[in-house]
Parts: sequence; structure tokens; C-alpha cells
Amino acid sequence: QLRASGRIPAVLYGAGQAAIPVSVAPRELANILRSGHGESMLFDLELDGKRRKVVLKDFQMEPIKTALLHADFYEVALDRAITVNVPVELTGTAVGVKTQGGKLEFVTREIEAECLPLDIPEKLVVDVTNLELGKHIRVHDLQAPKGVTFLTGPEVVVVHVVTIRGEEEAAPAAEA
Repeated sequence: QLRASGRIPAVLYGAGQAAIPVSVAPRELANILRSGHGESMLFDLELDGKRRKVVLKDFQMEPIKTALLHADFYEVALDRAITVNVPVELTGTAVGVKTQGGKLEFVTREIEAECLPLDIPEKLVVDVTNLELGKHIRVHDLQAPKGVTFLTGPEVVVVHVVTIRGEEEAAPAAEA
């Protein structure tokens, strides 16, 4: 009945309270998901005239029509650190691609981080302009925003420039 009326069921939990069933407009939730950082974004959920700070913890999609079916919201306490996945965005053109004929591989697209809810970064921007062939950028090479601690391992590769396979095979043949 809820879905037929244009809403979807959801659950609100956290902040030391029992789970509360709620309903939300799927269009508004879809807009949050399309923003690219919906699962790590802090936003207001109005319930009984009271605004609550929440993050989207989980959602379910109908596989064929890709319609939203259900959502889980976690109410956060603004004075306690939470764990979120922050999207990584690459900028620039790597020198290893532009002049050395390599291929850029984007390995880790999200980094798990811990911070206060109001300090959640929208995204982590990584400049790959000076990245050479055979080189990489790992998590420990990134500068964490103020108040943010990375939980993803420091040795995890975020992006690297590799040799294109066709060129590897052509090089020995040229030497022979």
C-alpha cells in the first residue's frame, strides 16, 4: 500500500533508540543517491515535526526497474565519531599516460574514514598530474582533511599508471 501511494518503507535506528519504521519519498532519496556521495552525506530527516541528522546506511533496489524499495537511516550523535566511506575523485592527466604511453588504473574508489558527522568530507580529490609510468599513489600519500582519520590501510593503492600489455610484448620483439 505504501509503495502504491508513491512512498517507500524505511527504518530509522541509532542514537540509543529502538528502530522506528518510517516512509520516505523515493524521488528525494534518489536525488541524494545521484549526488555521488549519498551514502556518506549527512542530511535531515523530518519525523513528527522534529529534524534528525541521519546518514543513509543501506538501501534496496528493484533489480529490473531499478526502483527504490527500502532504505535504512542511521541517526547520528553530532558529538560522536562515525565511520563512513568517502568517494575518491581524480583530477589532472597523469604524465605517465600523456607522455610515457601508460594506462591509468583507478583501483580504490572509496576510502573508509572516521570523523564527527559535521566533518564528513564530500569527496577526496587526488591530483594525478605528476604520476609517472610504474608509480602509484597509496592511502598514506593522501592528506586527510582536518578531523578525519583514514581507516583504510595505508598501503592500499588508490591509483597507478601501468604499461599497456600490447607494448610489453612488442618491446622484446624489437630488440631481437
